[in-house]
Amino acid sequence: MEDISKKEFSSIKRPKKLSYQIEEQILNSIRQKVFAVGDLLPGENKLTDIFKVSRGVIREALQMLATKGMIEIQKGKGAIVLNPSIDTILDPFSSFIDFKCGNKGLSCSLEARIKIEPQVAALAAMNRTKDDLLKLGEFYKNMKKYKGDLEKLHFFDIEFHKSISTASANPLFAIILEPIYHFQQTYYKDVLDYIDQDNETFDYHLKILNAIEQKDSESAAQYMEKHLSVALEYIEKSLIYK
Repeated sequence: MEDISKKEFSSIKRPKKLSYQIEEQILNSIRQKVFAVGDLLPGENKLTDIFKVSRGVIREALQMLATKGMIEIQKGKGAIVLNPSIDTILDPFSSFIDFKCGNKGLSCSLEARIKIEPQVAALAAMNRTKDDLLKLGEFYKNMKKYKGDLEKLHFFDIEFHKSISTASANPLFAIILEPIYHFQQTYYKDVLDYIDQDNETFDYHLKILNAIEQKDSESAAQYMEKHLSVALEYIEKSLIYK
């Protein structure tokens, strides 16, 4: 792709930081399939000539794309377009949460969930479909089935909560909550596995499931809030942050 011409990109505007403008244009070109997965982007010298900026600006733009998991910069080869997975998108976000929250990350994330998920559960109770109920029921059954397998138990616990956000019929909730779940699984999986084993956790999941099935939005919200609050109380009483 080294022979790409200037017509592939438009002139940049000065008010916004130059590297951000360049990042946006390269990102758009990837989305529009000008560059396919596995393609090399034009070299730094070529991009410098196209955009009429310094190599430092080009490098900053490429680094931002690399941070987002859109490209990989290989020494001696150049910038290769990647096929981003959900992990390449969420891993930097999880690292950012960990940096901002420090060793309070799990309690901060649970506090956020307490503010969001009860309302999501209430909406799920109002909007759920038969298919939603089937999925929630299966995830709950698998939680019980794999009580002795902490990795699978926690996986199905998170899938249970994800399905509630889907059942809410507002896709934005799934988008908001997915990074929080990913952060908890990445940094605090062992702790959450232990919490998931508690019988009280299973009881709350069943109560939430029944409330959603009965279209009882008030009870669904109350049980969800209590479930997450109990988990937070456990974390704050533990030795994790001491």
